Amino acid sequence: MKRSLLLFAFIFTFSIANAQPEKWALGFKLGEPVGVVLRKYGDRNALDITVGTYTGLLKSTNEYREGKYSDIGFMVNGTYLWLVPMFNDRMQAYGGVGVQINSRRYFPDINSNVHTNNISTGPSFTGGLEFFFAQKPTSFFIEGGGYIELLPKVFYFNPNLNIGLRHNF
Repeated sequence: MKRSLLLFAFIFTFSIANAQPEKWALGFKLGEPVGVVLRKYGDRNALDITVGTYTGLLKSTNEYREGKYSDIGFMVNGTYLWLVPMFNDRMQAYGGVGVQINSRRYFPDINSNVHTNNISTGPSFTGGLEFFFAQKPTSFFIEGGGYIELLPKVFYFNPNLNIGLRHNF
């Protein structure tokens, strides 16, 4: 009986240790935006850097200021996250705030093909769940949030919704 309990405790401890995230993770996300994700884990926090592109998936209109913007755009986002471990570290909830910089084509006249490259920036917010596989260094995540542009158009909102995979190392 003692051996069975010791064996169970050893296996349980080992499975928890393997489920915990490592110090770094590299992955990709699909949705809005599509991108490559680099994450640096701390004890109860993380820094998440995403480089990607907007696809126009979640916005039904691309009206912007007096004209419109192109659906495809380049973005860089840095977010500081707070982590909440759950289910013996097999899953974690997270949320955080950050800054995003975008580059899109802006068409001041919707009837013309004349455009300028529009650089915009503002705060972003993210919340999500990450699931760690027991014997593999891979995690699956689903997250949502948004970006609120402050420059050049004040309070222009872009929703974000993603699923993705990360390789933890």
